[in-house]
Formats: sequence, structure tokens, C-alpha cells
Amino acid sequence: MRMFLQIAVVCFVVPCVCLGQDAKAPNAVSFRKDVWPILKRHCWGCHSGAKPKGGLRVDTVAAMLKGGDGGPAYKVKSAGSLLLTKVEGDEPDMPPNLPPLSAAKIEVLRQWIMQGAIDDSTGVTLNRKVNIPEAYRAAPAVTSVAFSPDGTLVAAACRSEIVLLNSGEDSQPRRLPTNCDLVTNVSFSPDGKLLAASGGSPGLYGEVRFFSIPDGKVVSERRAGHDTLFRGGFSPDGKSISVGGADGAAYIIPVDSKAEIRRFELHSDWVFDAVFTPNGSKIVSGGRDKATKVTSVETGKLLRSVDASSEMIHAVAADDAFAISGGKARQLFSFDFKIALENIAVTGAGNGARPISKRNQYAKAFEGQSGVVLDLDTSDDHKRLAVAGTGSDVRIYTVADRARVGLIPGVTAPVYSVALNHDGSQVAIGTRSGLVEIYDVKTAKKLKSIIPVPMIATATVAK
Repeated sequence: MRMFLQIAVVCFVVPCVCLGQDAKAPNAVSFRKDVWPILKRHCWGCHSGAKPKGGLRVDTVAAMLKGGDGGPAYKVKSAGSLLLTKVEGDEPDMPPNLPPLSAAKIEVLRQWIMQGAIDDSTGVTLNRKVNIPEAYRAAPAVTSVAFSPDGTLVAAACRSEIVLLNSGEDSQPRRLPTNCDLVTNVSFSPDGKLLAASGGSPGLYGEVRFFSIPDGKVVSERRAGHDTLFRGGFSPDGKSISVGGADGAAYIIPVDSKAEIRRFELHSDWVFDAVFTPNGSKIVSGGRDKATKVTSVETGKLLRSVDASSEMIHAVAADDAFAISGGKARQLFSFDFKIALENIAVTGAGNGARPISKRNQYAKAFEGQSGVVLDLDTSDDHKRLAVAGTGSDVRIYTVADRARVGLIPGVTAPVYSVALNHDGSQVAIGTRSGLVEIYDVKTAKKLKSIIPVPMIATATVAK
């Protein structure tokens, strides 16, 4: 699959993965490569989560074999398998109220079952290694940047690795590898001792890798779901990170490898960003379904969909008083928690009852943006907000009153990622062209500009 440039991630292609002997046979149908994309597109929306329709989940082969109210979804080498009978015929039962599957897709499902319904998704990705070159022929896009709490380091996500740079004087960058095809997010823990890198491999797994900053060693590696993970940030206590997922869920993933990963099914499409409020009580999320939502961390229950945009939401931010979101609509809105999370009043009665919208009371617009919003970041004190995207400038605002306090003009657009230091006096950006740049917010002076990865033209090849 390919990611969209406008969602602040660079295009990439899923590499080949070596499968078991049976899956290598001529004309063999792979569950992970051939069957799962069909199920995810046409079936997964209803047959997933804690309460799947008919009690049937289709996200794993084991779940399909276990079945639901109607029994197993398939029987090995049986053309009468439930999975097939439900999608076949002139007026198939599945998917309901949607166009039927094509004959080609049905044949893929049939061949997989008749070939023995081999599960090639287990034991395939755990030991998979992503290739990270010693040096690059072309600079990879910088998909995420982050300042360390003390402001001395900037972490940059460059394809499958993290590069740690000194924000001040030049020094040798440190390279931290991951097993992600694309790292979509980097975050420092509040105490600056850990760095989290999230991403994954589309159609295979999501990954968060936690590094120790002093020595760069991997503290833990957590995998979640069957698809890539997107942006998020550390909890206030530094014990976990929240991230959005391509499965419509927001995840809370602990650093402790033995602690349970929590999954909140919130959106109907990709969740591009999911961040904690500073007090840790709520998560704000936004995604491709154009919604901005607020969820209780304690219960995992949705508190309110505070907005339904006309376009997809790419980035969110929050302090304890406001949630903020922006995206393709080139707009930025602040949502007052106190008003937005009040009980909803209703007008009318019976079938004529309608909720009274208070959006005009709790949603306040920032000034119009110069381009699509791709990333947001607040300073550590949550008083300032940086906004970046396809426009040729980066803007900095005060969160409380939405007043612009900084403008960095003439940046190399599009800017995929933005980060403020602890007090919002400096801003770092990561661009599609592969640059990391640091600016002084007050003067708009460029303090640093660097391609963080070694390039073939200047790299020294080890012998």
C-alpha cells in the first residue's frame, strides 16, 4: 500500500516477506498478502472489535476458524464454507447494503480455502529485519521531529531509523534503527530518559520501540495490530505512549513489555494522531474519518466527538483546557473541554427529538492557514502551539487565546513534522526534502539546517 503525502508520511511500498514453504508453492494464495486485504476492505469494519457482528472476527485465521453465531467461517478444502456462501450468488448476503465482491476476489478466497487455508501471518514478521543503508543516495523525508525536554537534542525520523542530533553545536549524529518500514512518530519521555519511535509495516504489524537516551539501547519493543501505527505522544508519567492506528483505533502502549496494551476503537478509519492531555485523564484523537474525539483514559469510553470536519484530520494537540485539531481543510480549531463535554441538551420529543449543538460555543477557529495542516506540537509547558504543513510558513500561537506569536516564512514546503522546545522559543521542522531545520521563534532566524542521515557522496565506507 502507499501512504498519502498529505498525511505527513512519505510514500513507501511493502517489501517482500519470506513465507513458509507452502506459501512459496506456485500459485499459492497467501492469507496475509492476498486474503487479508479483501477481508479488511469488505468485512473487517463489521467483524472486528469487542462486539463483532454475528460474533465473528475476521482479523486472524484463528478467529475465523473459531467462528461466530453461524459456526466457523471456513472449513479446510470445503467449497461450502460459510465465508464463500455468504459472498456468492446474484444477491449475496455479504457485504450488506454494499456492492458485492468481484468474481476475482471471491476466487482468491475460494483458492485459499481449497489450498488448505494456510495461515502465513504467524511467525512471519517477528524476526523480520528492515534494511537500513549505511548511506543514502537520496535524503529520506523527515516524517517526525522532537526536542528533548532540556532542548539539547532533536530526534528525527528518517524512513526506518531515528537520528539524534545536537540542537546547538555540531556533533556526530547517533543512528537508532527500528523494524519499521516507515517511522511515523518520535517522542521523548517527560524526563528525557526515553525515546519512543512508532510506525510499522503496512498490512503486517504496528511497532513502538523504546530507546534509552544515555546509551541508545532498546529498552523494549512492542507490536500491536496488523497494520502501521501513526502519531501520538508520551503519557505524563512517561510509562506509556498513545498512538493512532490504521485500524481505526487509538492505542496506549506501555514501556513495560509485560504490561497490557490497551486498544480503544474510536474511529471508522485511520487514526492519524492520538495524544494525552497534560493531566493524563483524556486522549484527543483525529483521523481520516474527519472526526476529532475525546476519550477517557481510565475507562476507554468515548466522551465526545467534538468535531466533524469537512476534510480529514491529520494532527491534534491538547492542554488541560483545550483540544486542537487541523487537517486537509486548512483550518485549525480549538475546542473548550469544559463546554464541549457538558451533557447534551435535547429539543423536541419522541421521533422529533434532536440534540442541541453547542459547537459555536466551544469551537473557536484560529486564523486561516496557508496550506494543509500536517503536524502540530505544543511546548512542554503547553502554552505555545506550532503549526506546519504544505504552506510555505510555520506559525506559532499561544494556546489560550489563539494569538499568533511567531511566523517562520519561506520554509522548504511541504513540512511533514514540527516540534517546539520546552518553552516554545525554538521550533524544529522536518521536510519532505530530507532537511531538519531549527529556528528562533522570536526573530525567525535559522539556527541550524542539516540532512541528518549520511549521504553516499560524503559518507566514509567502512572497510
